[in-house]
Order: sequence, then C-alpha cells, then structure tokens
Amino acid sequence: HQTSTFILSSGINAEYGGACSGSAATDGSCESCTGNASTPCNAAVEVETFKCYDYSFNTTTNKWAKVTTAVTCHVKKGTAVHCNKPGESANKTYNFQHKGCGPCAAGTVNNKTCAQCDKDSCNSAVTLSFFITPLIACLLSLI
Repeated sequence: HQTSTFILSSGINAEYGGACSGSAATDGSCESCTGNASTPCNAAVEVETFKCYDYSFNTTTNKWAKVTTAVTCHVKKGTAVHCNKPGESANKTYNFQHKGCGPCAAGTVNNKTCAQCDKDSCNSAVTLSFFITPLIACLLSLI
C-alpha cells in the first residue's frame, strides 16, 4: 500500500507506505491504493486554494475571536469549498477544526458548537446581515 494524506489547511502531506489509519481513514484525507516501486499508484492530486479565517479563544472575554489574517486552505480540484467557525454554543473546550478550513465535524452544527459556510472567506465573524438589519430599522424610524 502507498498512501498520501490530504490536509485541508496545508494540502498534500506525502506520507507513503502503509494503509490509511485513524481519522484519516474515515474523513477522506487519505487515499489508499496498491502499487509497487515500478508501478506507483499515488499520483499527484490537483488542488485549488481558497481562504478561511482561523479563530482563537480569548480567555479575557471568554469568547472565540477571529484571527485578523485569513489562512490559505486547500481542496481537491472540483470539490466543494467549506469554511467553519465556532458556533454560538462553542466554549473554550471546543475543538476548532483545521484552522477554519473545511466543513464542521459531524454533529457539531446541530449542537451549535460549529457553523459552516460554502464560499471563499465566508467564516468571517462579521456578515452583511448584521449591518442590514439595523440599517433597515433606522430607515423605518425616519418614515
């Protein structure tokens, strides 16, 4: 067996020899194949890049805070883009996934510890809806 591991936050991590194991065997980050020295099966994987924001827990405010600079994420060419961020119920023990790259872990969207989106740089803490709603309220109060 020859394997390579695909890591959302850094792309291909060339680890050859042995079968996929642990979470890499189930989360799609490792592909196992059968080959040998004269006929390798671990061909290069085409990737695309996109941006997501990393978050860190601020112990002073007891809240998750967006890191200022977006990180570069990698996805296999033709695969959907996803970013994630800590959800409204995420506390300091929440295990933030892949520096914001990729979808939320199973079950974390339903328990509101993770929120995900499907566009480049979409996991910013500030969204347009936070500006539009107060603006509409102000405009209506003027009428």
